[in-house]
Amino acid sequence: MKKLNKISIHSEKRINNSDLIFLKGGDAHCMCYSRDPIPQPMGLMAATNQSDCDEFCGDLGWDGMWNNLY
Repeated sequence: MKKLNKISIHSEKRINNSDLIFLKGGDAHCMCYSRDPIPQPMGLMAATNQSDCDEFCGDLGWDGMWNNLY
């Protein structure tokens, strides 16, 4: 443990990059679109893969589009 004035840093309790990506929702996102003749974006859904994206958006009557951010 290092001490910086009155702040203590516990290196064993730091969060790593993979945990940060998991907490923010992964490295991809799911966008739901309406099924009108001209699709309109309806919002983002919390999904971990393409099938979850399709299922969650489909439950609301929308189409899902899975996009990788990287």
